[in-house]
Amino acid sequence: MMRRRDFIVMTAAGLASAQTPRALRRVSVMTSYFGTRMPDTRDNGKPKIVKDLNLLDFPDMMADHFGIHNLELQQMYFPSTEPGYFQEFKGRLKKAKSRVVDMPLEFDATGTPGIVSVCAQDPKLQAEAIALTKKWIDHAATLGSPSVMINQGNLTPDHLGPAIDGLKTVVAYGKAKKVAVIMENRGTTTPETLVQVIRASGAFANPDIGNFPDEETRARGLRMLYPLAHGVTHVKLNRERFDFAKAVGISVEMGYQGLYSIEANSIVAPDPFEAVKIVLAELLKVIV
Repeated sequence: MMRRRDFIVMTAAGLASAQTPRALRRVSVMTSYFGTRMPDTRDNGKPKIVKDLNLLDFPDMMADHFGIHNLELQQMYFPSTEPGYFQEFKGRLKKAKSRVVDMPLEFDATGTPGIVSVCAQDPKLQAEAIALTKKWIDHAATLGSPSVMINQGNLTPDHLGPAIDGLKTVVAYGKAKKVAVIMENRGTTTPETLVQVIRASGAFANPDIGNFPDEETRARGLRMLYPLAHGVTHVKLNRERFDFAKAVGISVEMGYQGLYSIEANSIVAPDPFEAVKIVLAELLKVIV
């Protein structure tokens, strides 16, 4: 009898092989949901659930299951920052004929609140985040990632000076390393405020089709952010909250030519492989 997991793998592989190489070349997968099964440096060695996936295997997993060779890797799933580990990971990338396309950075002890941020109003937190961001820009350069994505937290329109100054510092550092600094729309920050900060700091956008409070803001925000994008946009599926095809369709309308990075989650399916398969199928209906 075929096991459910085997069926998922086979159908995902069939989906990948049925698509044109050109379409899949525009798709990336983010560690995110897979991270629930990978050791997290913030677990402090005491994960609440069994972690049965290894980051080193991620390039092969995405290539074998989905025919996807673009990877978006969050920094907290790197078990080591030693040069030897990065060289080993580069070897695994080469073996899978894959590449790192972006590295989202989350420096808070848990979750993604954006408290330890280069945009923090607290000078000590901001200095800590700037130092960490510079280190990860170095690591991104080592792995060949063209960008890192910072977490700006919630931006207050009346207090943007420190946020812009912090961003300018890491943007300049990244430019010297040929690594762009990008930001996604998140929290209560309006698209107008985010665009203001991006333009003032020299950063770029990572439009996230799901991170908007309503459809009107989504349509307005995506049309504002896609012209400022730097090669990657986050796509996720939540049928109860928004129209996936309509949101992705705006990227096509705006002439976006970058990658669509799948950020799967438990809303889609209980298994990350199954969730990516479902989102990928919906995505390819729009961008092919």
